[in-house]
Amino acid sequence: MPKARRGGVSLAVKYGCGGGRFGLAGASQTGRIGVTKRIQERKEAEERYKQNIADYDFGIDVLDIFTLSRSALITRDADTQAAVALTRAGFLVNSLEQPSIAISLRTLEHFYTIKLYKASFSVESFAKVLCHTYSIPYHRFYRTALSNAFDIYLEIRRNIDNRIAQALGRDGPHYRVRNSCPACCYKLEDEPPLTFSRMWVCDGNNSLRRIATVGGRRTGDTRIFRDSDYFLSHEFVDKFANEVKSRPKPPDNTSSSNADDNDDNDEDTEEGGDPTDSAKEAFLAACTNNWKAASAESKKKMWTIFEQTGLFASAAKYGLAMVAMALEVMDDSWIMAYDIGCSFSQTINSSSLGPRFQERRCRTCVNAFHGYSHNFLCQLLFHPLNIPGLGLEDLETLERIFSASNQLASITRYATAYRRVLIDLFFRQWDEEKYQNLATMLQNNYMQALNTIERDGQDLEEGLRALGLTTDDLEGYYVDEAEHFKNLGKETEEDLHAVAYVELLRQYRDISNQFEKASDQFRTQTPEDYSTLLPSESYNTNLSDTRKTETNRRYLSKKRDLIHFELVQLECSMNIGEGQRWKPSDAIYIKTVEYMNVREYRQALEHLHKLVIQRLYELHRLNLSQTGYKMWTHIAGALQKRSKAICRAVKQYNTAALALIPRRPTLDWSKVSHFSFLDQFNILQDTRHGLFEKPWSKTVVRELMKKHRRVTRAREEIIRCNVELQRLHTSILDENRHFIAVLAQLKSSEMYGPVHDYIR
Repeated sequence: MPKARRGGVSLAVKYGCGGGRFGLAGASQTGRIGVTKRIQERKEAEERYKQNIADYDFGIDVLDIFTLSRSALITRDADTQAAVALTRAGFLVNSLEQPSIAISLRTLEHFYTIKLYKASFSVESFAKVLCHTYSIPYHRFYRTALSNAFDIYLEIRRNIDNRIAQALGRDGPHYRVRNSCPACCYKLEDEPPLTFSRMWVCDGNNSLRRIATVGGRRTGDTRIFRDSDYFLSHEFVDKFANEVKSRPKPPDNTSSSNADDNDDNDEDTEEGGDPTDSAKEAFLAACTNNWKAASAESKKKMWTIFEQTGLFASAAKYGLAMVAMALEVMDDSWIMAYDIGCSFSQTINSSSLGPRFQERRCRTCVNAFHGYSHNFLCQLLFHPLNIPGLGLEDLETLERIFSASNQLASITRYATAYRRVLIDLFFRQWDEEKYQNLATMLQNNYMQALNTIERDGQDLEEGLRALGLTTDDLEGYYVDEAEHFKNLGKETEEDLHAVAYVELLRQYRDISNQFEKASDQFRTQTPEDYSTLLPSESYNTNLSDTRKTETNRRYLSKKRDLIHFELVQLECSMNIGEGQRWKPSDAIYIKTVEYMNVREYRQALEHLHKLVIQRLYELHRLNLSQTGYKMWTHIAGALQKRSKAICRAVKQYNTAALALIPRRPTLDWSKVSHFSFLDQFNILQDTRHGLFEKPWSKTVVRELMKKHRRVTRAREEIIRCNVELQRLHTSILDENRHFIAVLAQLKSSEMYGPVHDYIR
């Protein structure tokens, strides 16, 4: 090629002049004239070299961690842009319009590979590594140049990946969701039917929130990353913005004894309904309240420093948008796991998605860890251990994902909205690693199921034989337990009226005693603290005391009359005739007082249960890797305060437990600080002594019931693993044949190389 020849000649002349020392060595023979001639020839060669270089060739500073080159000469013609010429030479520039430095593709690829396996490794860190390797001072210029070049590099890779996907026929809409997991998606003919076609999970991650700008500042980078199949568009999500209306807040009846249980009094700032606002079933109310109390930290005003939420938000529209997409792209009969999947199922059914959700035979559940914080009836219907067909899945997948994705927090917290490109990169690598380990995961699941059947199955058989029971008896205990707790804690209208009546009687008796005492004090001529004073002082002091006493007596009189009026009204509604007012010695009065003690006991137990659940949630968040120091400090402080609140709640519970007849067992910190307390909570709720006569209330029987469920789920896991292993094996064989056919078609195409490298 002329250009190559010209450049080669120029370089040969240039470096040939550098070897002129051999000519100078012969100057001693030819004299001073020969030396002058050689110098002149060298100058003329340099001039010819400068004239031979094309006007479009240029030099530029470069960074290459492998060669440590500091500059490069880039040749090009009139029709080639500088950025294109640099790319052909193996470099990417920091700016397409005015490039000032170029970074080698091998250096960018090296940085890309590091980020695949260490997501928290930042651009600034790598820029400092480059400066250290080059032995030059670090300046922000190098970080900016590397960041800009890396964005271009990622864009090039995405374009190549899209073209590869198109060549392989993998560019259809929602291809990733429909085909990313062969074990879940690659259905075979005549395979055994599974209860659930797909299992998927839903949860939120606040670690990837982005800090909002301060003082109305605007960011220079206004780009929005949209080239990803992991994110739902804002337009699609906003379709469900008004599906769920926010419930009105109940009046704040927080007593002084419970006021310290909250870390602060900040109000919620998020608008719109949350995923639990459509829950109507009474037995789901406790689950909803516990979830809201435990997750309230993410909605307080102190968190408004964040402009964008993480991967999921607490507003219902996000969950509904995900359900809508699942209904669109997945097969029938899928199951979705969510921390509050119990109440969220009613939110789905009350939305526009309800008919399709029921028609497609889909359902929701709670994941295993959070499920134990729900009440017993909820666990019976929504916990994975109690759902036929789920196998041994704990459905805590997102907890593991978020534990890894938290590495991104340190480099995306202060980034622009374009930071999603790094989140997309992380999850692409996560998918690749999980795809490579699918066979290992299925093998581990298979071995876990076999071990469960062998270990728990043997214990179950021995336990049943020792107690003379069968598995049918255990199933009957489940039904009996459910029926027992279904009506537990329900209060009749008569009981509520009796409680209100006794409380009014107590108030009327107390206020009457106070009024009589005030009247006696008013009639007393000589006060107890009487002392001799001057006539003027005595008159003024007595007048002031008399007015205070009279004011207090009138206040008590009006309050007594008001309570008496309410008491008479309630007696009329309860058909209590004149002269039949209850007395403390009456049997019905004593029975009502006992019932009130039971109510107080249950309220103390409910309050203690809520605080323990909040503590467990906070411990779970405190254990997240890569948690920032300020966040860690805040959670630790809240946990310390919550522990003090639990100690106070334990004292209140013990007081209420000792007031019962017969007395209930007391608790201490060592008991409630363990997770197993939640499993005993339902037993403690029942205040009827007859509960302990139930066979399923005994610890040994309850353990057998749990083992029976685990063995049953393990057998289901074996069936599912057999199906998924066949799917995976068949998909690998079919994919290999597909790759061979595609490469044969692309033999003479420019895409053959990229596709071949991808397959390899």
